[in-house]
Amino acid sequence: MIKLERKEFKKVTHLIKTQDELSVFSVINGSMPGEIYVNDIEHPTVALIKTNECSLITGASNDEDFNSQVNSKVDFWDQLTPDSSEWIDKIPTIHKNSFIRKYIRRHYELEIDKFLECDLKLPEGYEIEKVDLSIIKLKDYDNSDEVLGWLESWGDDEKFQKYGSGYFIHNNKVIVSWSLSDCYFEDKIAIGVHTDERYRNNGLGRMVVSATIKDCFAKGYKKIDWLCVDSNKGSITIAEKLGFTYKNNYYSFSSYPPIENLTDLTELEWHEWAEYLEDASKTEGTLILDCLYSYIKSNDVEKTISIMKNINTQKITIDYLKIKDYINELQTYGMCSNFNKKIWCDFFNESISV
Repeated sequence: MIKLERKEFKKVTHLIKTQDELSVFSVINGSMPGEIYVNDIEHPTVALIKTNECSLITGASNDEDFNSQVNSKVDFWDQLTPDSSEWIDKIPTIHKNSFIRKYIRRHYELEIDKFLECDLKLPEGYEIEKVDLSIIKLKDYDNSDEVLGWLESWGDDEKFQKYGSGYFIHNNKVIVSWSLSDCYFEDKIAIGVHTDERYRNNGLGRMVVSATIKDCFAKGYKKIDWLCVDSNKGSITIAEKLGFTYKNNYYSFSSYPPIENLTDLTELEWHEWAEYLEDASKTEGTLILDCLYSYIKSNDVEKTISIMKNINTQKITIDYLKIKDYINELQTYGMCSNFNKKIWCDFFNESISV
């Protein structure tokens, strides 16, 4: 496996089949930071492309020497995206986590003539502002670290100010929602959104995305990409209400439930993930805590207690008060109603008294 120098990145262009991950093309073109690993420096037939948005594996899947080295370049928790169907069965055999799991992502695209500008009005006391890094760094906003962390992927503040775009909404000293560009390539830019969980379902996400879209088109971009997990109903709703056109679904692989909001999965879906992780943890012990938290979110008290007892036998420390606080937080979203039952209260009180 050979790491290419930036001037050599375009040698892998011919390998790319899908058009879903704009960040891949921005790295190859040198617009955004990233790394590319290949099997042959002159005539590569396979490549691992690491961007700020994904790790994509492309080319022929039968180079076993290259495949055997992939797990040295991806972390246990890193997601990995196949560029073609021939990698679907291969990824679990080359990733650090052999139980990494396939899930579905959505690709949307927007052109200026399809844009449906948001006509919602900000609630009293809320303000929307264009992202100015120098101002955000000076002001002591809640969530400013989240915004700045997102922008670090650009690698250069001046590059973001010139080629990127972003808006945020704040309520006094709290940044409640923000939409930022992830990457760009030629006349296309990709954007995303995040809203503080305390302020969701108020249209703030749609408002801040609408402002970012207008700025992107004003900067001369012709198309805007929007990528999200297939289960993220909020993200899908924002995209469709603003005029984005659905392009296609595509696969990626994750070591953990690929959700962007706690309620993206139903209790049954959380339970299915918990069972999967429980079985996987028999071989890969690292996954036992993820299994526990999935059972909690599935609202299954009996299995949660069973897993906690199992963890205790493995002499893994459980922070019971942290778990209690987490359950209390989930209950504010209408989850974990069964954790008010006597069986859980008795188990919890007995556990913390030991």
